[in-house]
Amino acid sequence: MKVYVSVDMEGISGIMLREQLFRGEALYEEARRLLTLEVNAVTEALVEAGATQIIVKDAHGSGYNLLTELLHPAAEYAMGATRIENRFPGLTSDFAAALLIGYHAMGGTREAVRDHTMSSSGWQSVQLNGKMIGEIGMDALLFGLQGVPVCFVSGDDKTCKEAVEQLGHVSVYATKTATGRHSALIKPPVRSHAELKEAVKAAVKNVSAHYQPYALPGPYEMTMRFLHTEQADSRRYDNVHSERIDGVTARYRHESLTDLLAMVFS
Repeated sequence: MKVYVSVDMEGISGIMLREQLFRGEALYEEARRLLTLEVNAVTEALVEAGATQIIVKDAHGSGYNLLTELLHPAAEYAMGATRIENRFPGLTSDFAAALLIGYHAMGGTREAVRDHTMSSSGWQSVQLNGKMIGEIGMDALLFGLQGVPVCFVSGDDKTCKEAVEQLGHVSVYATKTATGRHSALIKPPVRSHAELKEAVKAAVKNVSAHYQPYALPGPYEMTMRFLHTEQADSRRYDNVHSERIDGVTARYRHESLTDLLAMVFS
């Protein structure tokens, strides 16, 4: 059984502050350790569940946040920045399942830790074919293009709620109960890791019988609401695949999902 794991930071146990998420900030090194230990717990669970190959993608910011010297030896790690069209290096259609670990709720979600969609400084919200979507939905669609189902999502309670609403049948684990953008009722990481391991093992049992790849038929239309007019000003619009709707809103269209995402998030 081959399993792909995509890992963000905002939903990791014990992480909730801006200072934990950016290189050079006072608490970043502490957060890297929390991230690495949580990834190791997930990897260990997958090994115990019978995984024969595990790829873990560092999907936060620069893509270089994991403490490499502490990583579990049973997995391979995709690190470094990648373009959206190659977001998951090494992913092929023979992977049985994907897991989204440490994810966060989409931009605009009330009382969610560090809610945003791809960027916390670039835009407020994103819609795909008329419906709000966050990174959970977009990444599940990218996995779905390869026929790989997302079977498990972890993050704060708002993240878990979004995952179920977006994907339908998916297993979730809440690492904390969010009470604001930078506050939460947390569990000690050692407790979260133990619970997370059991949740992961349960989720990947008989994957093919319980989960389906997430798919949305094209053509695709994405609407992006920016934070400021100057951000919309900086974009190019051809009035065929892209157009400006108002001061802070742009709309993009394409037959291909990967081409659409590359156009929007490049």
